[in-house]
Order: sequence, then C-alpha cells, then structure tokens
Amino acid sequence: MLGTFEALVSIQLIITPNKDYGVFFSVALGIVLLSGQVSGIWATFLNYDFDWRVIYKIMLAANALMILLAQLLLQPIRVAKKLPFYGIDWMGYILWSCFFTSLTYFFCYGQVLDWFHSEMIQLSVVLSVFFGILTFWRMFSVKRPYLKPRIFTIDTVNISIVIMLLMQPFLSASGSVMGPFTAGVLRLDDLHNSTLNWWIALGIATGSLFCYYWFLKIEGSFKLFFVISFASITLYYGLLYFDLSTYADSDVINFPYFLRGFANILLFVGVGKYITRNVGLDIFTQVLCYLAMARNSLGSLIPTSLIGYAEYWRTSDFNNKLSSKIDTLNVSASMFYQSAYKQAITTGNDTNDAAIQAGKQIFLKVNQQSVLLAGREIFGLMTILGIFVIAILLTVHFGRPFISKIPSWYKLRSVLSLNNIKQRSFNDIEK
Repeated sequence: MLGTFEALVSIQLIITPNKDYGVFFSVALGIVLLSGQVSGIWATFLNYDFDWRVIYKIMLAANALMILLAQLLLQPIRVAKKLPFYGIDWMGYILWSCFFTSLTYFFCYGQVLDWFHSEMIQLSVVLSVFFGILTFWRMFSVKRPYLKPRIFTIDTVNISIVIMLLMQPFLSASGSVMGPFTAGVLRLDDLHNSTLNWWIALGIATGSLFCYYWFLKIEGSFKLFFVISFASITLYYGLLYFDLSTYADSDVINFPYFLRGFANILLFVGVGKYITRNVGLDIFTQVLCYLAMARNSLGSLIPTSLIGYAEYWRTSDFNNKLSSKIDTLNVSASMFYQSAYKQAITTGNDTNDAAIQAGKQIFLKVNQQSVLLAGREIFGLMTILGIFVIAILLTVHFGRPFISKIPSWYKLRSVLSLNNIKQRSFNDIEK
C-alpha cells in the first residue's frame, strides 16, 4: 500500500496539473482496483494450470525487476534535506494497532469460536475496550497525537466516512452471499468464478472513465454522483433478487457484476474527492489514514462478519424448516427421491446403494434450496436498504463542487507584491 501510494503521488501533477483529486483518484483508484481484479483472475488460472506458488515467484521476479530499474534509471538527487522522525506519536501508533488487532480478532473468529462462549473472544472484547480507552485518552492528552482530534470535527470528513460506512455493507454482502450461492446453487468452480470477475473489471474500467469525465468536464453535484453510485449497487441486488433461481445460469450474473464494479469505483472516487474539501495540508495525510481505517477495519470487517453470520444463520434456519417437511406425505420430495433412486438403479447400483445415493441427492437439494432462499432474502433486504439510503442522500446538502488548484508562481508573486505595497502605504500613513 505504501509503495502504491508513493508511486501514484509522484505522478499526481502529471495526471492533473491543477491538483483535482477527483481526476487523480479516477486514474489512481482505477489502476489499483483493476490490478486487484486482474491479478486475482490471473492467480486462479495459474493455480489451475501450474502450481499455487507460481504467482508468488512471478511477483518476486517483477519486484526485483522494478528495484533494478529504479537503481539504474533514477538519479540519487534529493530535493530537500532529510527530516528526522520528529513528532511522530509512536505510542499512539502502537495503541491504534492493538485496538484494531483486537477488534479484528473478535469479528474474524467470533462465528468460528461461537462468539462469547469462547475465552479468546471474551479476551479480545476486553482488550478492544482497554486499548480503545487508552487510544482516545492519548489522542486528547498529548501535544502531537497520531491522529489529531480536529479531523473528527470536519463536516466533509464525517459525511465521507458515513457514506463509506453506508456503502461497505453493500460491498461486503456481495462477497459473503455470492460465494456460497455460486458454489452451492450454480455449482461453479473457482475457475468459472474468476471468469465472472471480468465483468467486475469491466465495470471498474467504465466507472473510472465516467468519474474522470465527470470531474474533468461536467463538474456535477456530489449528491447526484453518490445517488448514481448507490442506485447502481441497489440495482445490482434487485436484479439478483429477481433473477437468481435453481434454474438460472451464470449469464444472469454478468450485468449485476458489472454494476457492482461500477458502483465500487464511483464510491471510492467520490469519497476521496469529497473528503479533501476543507482539509489543510497539515492534516491531509491523517484524514486519508482515518478514511483507510474506517474502510478496512470498521467498514469492511464488521459488515462482512455480521452478514456472513446472517447468511449462515438463515441457511441453517431454512435447512431445518425444509427438512422437517420431507416425509412420505410430501409429494415433491417423494417424486424427487424416487427419480434419484431409479437413476441410481439404472447405473448398476443395488437397492441399498441406490437408497443411499437418493438420500444424498435429496440432502443436496435441500441444502441448495436453503442457500438460495437465504441469499434471496438478504438480496431483498439490501435492495430495500439501498432505496432507503438513496432517499436519505436526496435530503443531504453536500455543497457545491470545487477544484483545489495550485496557484502559479506569477500569482503568488503578485499577491506578495500587493501585500508589500499595502504594508508600505500603511506605514507611510502612520508616519
């Protein structure tokens, strides 16, 4: 992440000479998200064709090549003096890290360890509260905290964080629900799942071009921009709710996946652009740090854990309800069992093996239906929630868009000269 950030920042003024963060994030985040999608697809194909270690060997070779090119092509010219690590709150850094580590452990392993029935989960909760109190106490007590309290009082920053937290459940629910559905209902393997991700990559590329044109030419309102983003992800869930069934194929997922990638890039670019308003250079990097923590720890971790648990709970509930209805009086279950039994007999199995195979088939059918019903229930709830969020966004005032431009040297020289003239005139009047 640090290498990617430094590499993109070094060409920021080439991408946008007037320092328009909307244009910059359209290109930068488009590269980052597309690289993640394409590398994941490529790694899956390499895993099937060769070995799972091949992708790591290729990455090591690519990094070694980049280091060699940097050593050969870049000159060791430093434009400024070396600055010591003065004023960095190392203790605050450690406390923030411990706080998020404890919180991450709780949400990652809560379902696996049966939540509060596990001593490790109880310990993680105690440590999260303990480190959380110490972290916020230090933030308000030291002169140079790791994160200044002032960043929590800026309206544009808080609105951006809220929008990010509202969007993350939509992005998290997609991965938590679609994984079991494509594997359990559509019976797709990892190779075909990776092929579907090309539609997400196409949506990201289209969204990146849309954002670039929006902030470079249109300069429209943030309200409309965020509404388009949430409308795309809401339509994604709406299409999945109405299209997915046991008779559906993978083609019905193509356009929803495109909308998912499109909404994803719009959200990140819009939030990255909007959060830079009313933010000075002294806290700019801290605001980006705050945004990254909110997205990766709170926004991504918590919804993924809770929605994954909801998927597991609803699947188990539907499984129990459907299983309780299967008996000799259930016509559909009896017909399915007899069909599977006869098919097993025709393949050369005896009556005992045929009965076992028919029982397995009906168990798989019940589990398939349970996954489908649980997934559609979550898709429907997310569609309703998306409509509700869009209605809220229509009532929020985001302010007029603007572009933060770098003043030219001529303008700076003119302003300084004008200030000197005014100061001399004032001194002459005093005399």
